[in-house]
Amino acid sequence: MKKFVGNAVLVLLGIVFPIVVVDVTVWFLPTDLLPGALGNLKQRMEASQTPKYWRADAYLRSVIRPGTDAMFVGDEFSFRTKTHLNFPDAGFRGGSLGGPIWGIAVGDSFTFGCCVNQEKSWVTHLANLAHHEIANLGIPGHGPQQYTRTLEKYGLQLKPKVVFYGLYTNDLADSISFDEWLKGHKKPISFKRFLKQHSVVYNLLRSLRSPDDTNSRYIDVQGTAVKLVPGKLRDPFEVTPRVFDTAWALTARQIERAIADTKRIDATFVLLYFPSKEEVYWDSVKDEAKRYRSFEEQRGKLSRAAGALCASDRILCLDLTAALQRRALQRQSLYYPIDIHWNEQGNHAVAEEIYRFLLGKNII
Repeated sequence: MKKFVGNAVLVLLGIVFPIVVVDVTVWFLPTDLLPGALGNLKQRMEASQTPKYWRADAYLRSVIRPGTDAMFVGDEFSFRTKTHLNFPDAGFRGGSLGGPIWGIAVGDSFTFGCCVNQEKSWVTHLANLAHHEIANLGIPGHGPQQYTRTLEKYGLQLKPKVVFYGLYTNDLADSISFDEWLKGHKKPISFKRFLKQHSVVYNLLRSLRSPDDTNSRYIDVQGTAVKLVPGKLRDPFEVTPRVFDTAWALTARQIERAIADTKRIDATFVLLYFPSKEEVYWDSVKDEAKRYRSFEEQRGKLSRAAGALCASDRILCLDLTAALQRRALQRQSLYYPIDIHWNEQGNHAVAEEIYRFLLGKNII
C-alpha cells in the first residue's frame, strides 16, 4: 500500500510540477517576449484579475482604477480602455466630444461599450449624432444598485440635462448579488474561475477543443456570423422564475431612486432596455430550436416589467428589442459571433435607434 501511495504521489508530482513551471515562467516573462497567441492569452488573463485594472470600493463594490489605459485582446475583438474622466477613487470612459456635458449614461458593459474602442461605442455615436457631449459612466459587471449609486456619487455633479439608464437581462442576477454583498454574504470561490484567471496551461487546454466540439455548444443564426448559447435560451435572466419577482423588486427600486435623483436636478430620465442576443435573434432560429420553446414566453418578461414601470411613473422608456429584431431579420450581425456584446455595427445601430427616439420626443 505504501508503495502504491508513493508511486501515486510521484505520478501526481510529475503532472503538477511541469504545469507549475510553465505557469510561473509565463507569468514572470514580459508579455512582449512571449509568442503572439501566448502573449494575448496572458493579457486576457491579467485583464480578468481584479487588482490590475479594478479596485475594490466600499460603496460600489468595484470600480475601474483612475488613470487606466490598457488594451484588451480577445479571440473576437481587441479594444482599448482609457479613463478620460477620472476621479480620485474611480475612472470612467467619460466623454468624447469635449465641451459641456449634456447627458450621462450609466449601466454595465453594454453602456461601457465592451469589446469596442470608445469612439465605436453607442454612447459616442449618439453624442456625434446629437452634437452634444455624453459622459459614459458605464462599468462592466455592475448592476442596478451600482448604476444608481454611480449616478448619485459621480453623475449628478456633472449636471446633465439627460440621464440614460441601461437595463440588461443579467441585471436581475446582479441585483441579487449586490444585495447579498451588502448583507455581508461572501460568494464561494470557484476553482474553475481561479484556473481561468491564473493557469496558462488550463486555458491552453481549453483552447485546444476541436471546432466540432466548440460549434456543438452553440446554435447558428443562418445568414449571419452570430451564434446563440442554449443556456441563455433555457434561462434568459440568470435567475429562476421563483426569484424573478424578488430580483425585479430590487431592480425597480433602484430605477425609481434614480428617477427621483434625476428630477431633483431637473433633468430628463430615459430608461433603455438592452435585449440579449437570444432575444434579438430568436425569431431566426425558433423553428429549428423547438426544444427551447419556453423561451418564447420568457423572453419579454423583463422588458414588459420595465415598460409597466415606465408607464406608471410616466417616464421615457425605449425598449430596443423590436428595432434590433427587425435588423436581425435583415441578417445584420449586430453582436460578436460568440461574445454576448454588440460589435461595431450593433453599437452604431443602437445609437441610431436612440437618436430617432430622442428626436421623436423632442429631447434634441
